[in-house]
Amino acid sequence: MKNYFNSLKREQADLVLLVLASQKIRTDFTKNNGSFNIIIKNTDEKIATQILEKYFTENKTRQIKHLSPRSSLSWKSPAVLTIMTILCLIHFYSWHNTIHGQLVREYGSSALYILQGEYFRAVTALMLHADIEHLAGNLVGLFVFGTGVFSLTGYERGSLMLLLSGFLGNLTNAYFKKGAYLSIGASTCVLGAAGILTALQIAKKREAPISNIQKFAPFAAGMALLGFLSGGENTDISAHLFGFLWGFFIGTIYTIVFSEKRKKESDDIIYTAISILIIIAAWMKLF
Repeated sequence: MKNYFNSLKREQADLVLLVLASQKIRTDFTKNNGSFNIIIKNTDEKIATQILEKYFTENKTRQIKHLSPRSSLSWKSPAVLTIMTILCLIHFYSWHNTIHGQLVREYGSSALYILQGEYFRAVTALMLHADIEHLAGNLVGLFVFGTGVFSLTGYERGSLMLLLSGFLGNLTNAYFKKGAYLSIGASTCVLGAAGILTALQIAKKREAPISNIQKFAPFAAGMALLGFLSGGENTDISAHLFGFLWGFFIGTIYTIVFSEKRKKESDDIIYTAISILIIIAAWMKLF
């Protein structure tokens, strides 16, 4: 059990408890200085969010403003910390054993090799970084945007979506760039996460009674963010662009497939397994 809402007024707490109870979601609450905290099972978090979002969408006139799940929970996601730890371990292991240059040559993203069939490079390059500053920048990006994706899609689907956006972004970049360059870093995934979040936000606004211009404001904001994050020396701007666009496409597909379709929690492990298999196959140069 964990806190799902914090510091609600009595009216807000009563409404949330009523809606979740009507769908047989087990809840509890605690009272603190006149405000209420709603408690649910960890495994019920995603379905509870879907139920409440659907309820407020269908009952806009009764929607209580500023009512949203406790966002700080996503910052403590073990999945995000696991990904960040793996990237750190790869980086420090390669430098400690003086094989960093070799790994970059053999596993970095390069059109020269990718267009000859070494597609694994589009995955392995995402886990290699030039130096501490490069690694730190991408860790911050994953921490911010990755947790946003995971909180909205679940870490199982979210991790596969991030991996695919980075992989397809690097592949597309190689196809258009056609050169002997070497590109590394998780920044393509970071921009992929920004693209996914943009698509999810547009889908959310599409349901609201606002103008067409306002509905696509998130995309404009996403493109502005792309420009901001693509500054600096030795930045592969085209890889960032393709990562963002693929993330946006993948996020759009996600909203179509999963927005109204409920999936069992037990099925989600499949997405995690696929992500792990792709990564293992890439490092083994199987594709």
